Amino acid sequence: MVETPGTGSATCGGAPPSRATVYSRTLQRACEVLGGPPALAAHLHVDVAELERWIDARGQPPLDIFLAAVDIVVLHADRARGSA
Repeated sequence: MVETPGTGSATCGGAPPSRATVYSRTLQRACEVLGGPPALAAHLHVDVAELERWIDARGQPPLDIFLAAVDIVVLHADRARGSA
């Protein structure tokens, strides 16, 4: 289940465009949807520092983590359109 976006002031960062990947961009967007790195890390059951490495494209997440982030982004988009 996708949680309601948080109201924290934490930034989700992001990789520079020259280094960004579909993985880093998806995790960054999921981070924004859930309200920051701590919320996304808790949702994905991963360490915040590792999540931030993936968002910054300094590593690639395991496939199951990436697909969970895709679910967050897609469900949020569906709700924004009123489809879910």
